[in-house]
Amino acid sequence: MFKATPMKRLYAAVPLTFEDNLLKILGRLGTVQLVNDYTIKGFKKVDNVEKSEKYVKLQQRIGSVLSSLPPEEKIKKSFLNRFKNSFSKTPTETLSDFPALENIEAYIADYESRLDKELNSLESLQGDLDGLKSLADKLAILKKYNLRIDQLGDFKHIFVKAGLIQRELAPRLNRYTEGTSVNFTSFTETRKEDFVIITGLNDDKSHIESALPLLNFNEMVFHDAINPNPEEALHDVVSNITEKKNEVQTIENSIREIGKKFREESKKYEPVVRGTLNLEEARSNLSRTSRMSLAHGWVPEEKAEEVANAVIEATSGAAYVKLEDPSSHDKPPVKMQNKGVMQSFELLTILRGTPNYREVDPTAIMTVLFSVMFGFMFGDVGSGLVFVIIGLMLRNLQRELLSISAKAVNKLGTIILACGTSSMIFGFLYGEFFLLPGVIPPLLFSPFHNQTAIIVVALIFGVIQIGLGLILKIINTIRAGDKHKTIFSIIVLAYYIVGVLLAVEYTRTLSLSAFAENWILTIMAMSLLGLIFLFPLIEGLIAGKVDIIAQLLKGFSEFIETFLSLLTNSISYVRLAAFAIAHGALGLSALILASVIGVIPSYMLMNILVILIEGLAILIQSMRLTYYEFFTKFYSGSGTPYKPFSLPPSFT
Repeated sequence: MFKATPMKRLYAAVPLTFEDNLLKILGRLGTVQLVNDYTIKGFKKVDNVEKSEKYVKLQQRIGSVLSSLPPEEKIKKSFLNRFKNSFSKTPTETLSDFPALENIEAYIADYESRLDKELNSLESLQGDLDGLKSLADKLAILKKYNLRIDQLGDFKHIFVKAGLIQRELAPRLNRYTEGTSVNFTSFTETRKEDFVIITGLNDDKSHIESALPLLNFNEMVFHDAINPNPEEALHDVVSNITEKKNEVQTIENSIREIGKKFREESKKYEPVVRGTLNLEEARSNLSRTSRMSLAHGWVPEEKAEEVANAVIEATSGAAYVKLEDPSSHDKPPVKMQNKGVMQSFELLTILRGTPNYREVDPTAIMTVLFSVMFGFMFGDVGSGLVFVIIGLMLRNLQRELLSISAKAVNKLGTIILACGTSSMIFGFLYGEFFLLPGVIPPLLFSPFHNQTAIIVVALIFGVIQIGLGLILKIINTIRAGDKHKTIFSIIVLAYYIVGVLLAVEYTRTLSLSAFAENWILTIMAMSLLGLIFLFPLIEGLIAGKVDIIAQLLKGFSEFIETFLSLLTNSISYVRLAAFAIAHGALGLSALILASVIGVIPSYMLMNILVILIEGLAILIQSMRLTYYEFFTKFYSGSGTPYKPFSLPPSFT
């Protein structure tokens, strides 16, 4: 619970012909994390980058084809059905008859060719359809104003043009027609455009044609084959549009069928490609000679013998397997051993980094402290019950939420459930129920009416938590075998205990005379601070590395850090009391607001704000106190997470 799973270093040497068997058996077991930080003279690293890139590109091609396909048609379901399905597991399909790897590329190339052909045809049809729709719009305008197509164009002495112009630019047309034979008539066509008919003598045609582009004039031009009667031409165009739409629908259906089939086929392709890629990535961690292959990695101690026996069996006894305990210089991967609720709180621990192999895993301790801090600040039976309900829903959700995986959402739900339970317990202690006064008598006291008491309890809790962090620091340095850091950590803990005792004596009198009256504690605190200041210098003298200025500067920084951080961190726990008091103050605010808008609206509004805003703020404060005030005392988070090599079951 408090430390990582014990690991064994694994070496497995096999004849080169058994290399694939070795990798597949390790992939099936899924318990060995392969590494390449070990070499033996005569062995060379496997260079299969080019081969791995081939499978990466193949995987990308599958993804590219899938992204080009239209989305699958979703069956509409009622809200109740969708809500119900969110809490039921999606059945996993059992796949068989996987295609050979050498055939997959041919399958994909065939689908790419067919899909490209259909998409190009669709693009061409869409272009034709857009052109026909634009022509239909123009013909509809001509029909509206009884203007034939053969009435437009160049004639023996005059020209006639028709088109659309933006309304704000239409008045400028007067400037270019003044002093010429050109005349125009405009009609309101759309909200922003006018339909304009321009006529004039051919002598002025070039003049007006040079001006029209400056006015963004969209001239209506028709090819010679079109029927000059707009009504008849429009009828023909509408018929063509219908035909094109039918052709588009046919191609879209064809693409949809291709997509449906490819999605089904890709369920067979993807595991094979992914498995092969994983296999090649694992192979890159091996070393080879002309005849032998060497695998090296880490395996949990309880699985070590099983792996060794499986490797020997898979190679018909031709393998040499060796297992070793990690040395003091090794950094094995970390497999955390938390169960139940604590496994969900691992999520918060890992956000701060994976614990080092030899340091204390704080998840179990943090589970208790985090939940207690949340309940301490947010003690309310009713609101806590709401969090419990939300937590239960998220814990049983079987779908991703806001792009967060279902597994992570389940863990978050467990955390919220634990916090809600703690909130209910403290709610009974405080006598708080949805901010309503007097509904539940307090079993302990009301923070709002006993502010001094709640502040004292908060500070005591903070002292215990910081002291626990300093004790864990000592344990970690002992595990790491660092005697000097162990002694230094003990000095810091002793100083903190003495400092707390002095602070208690000072708060009784609020006078500096308390330090003189408790001169023994004062001398002990000053002596311990002096040791903290001189410790880097003493450590250097013992190690024979004397750099007085650098070591004194380091000692001074340790002195300031210890004195100020322990003081400010301890005082920081007053925020626990502040939020507990603020919660009671919000109840008073709801009571005052009730006289204005009514009791029910007031308490509903305030409780919604409390659950959404105060709940989020307290969650953030609990994380801050955990990460900054507590974890910084002992936690490095410098470990390597345990990520064993595994292959899809169907692949092995």
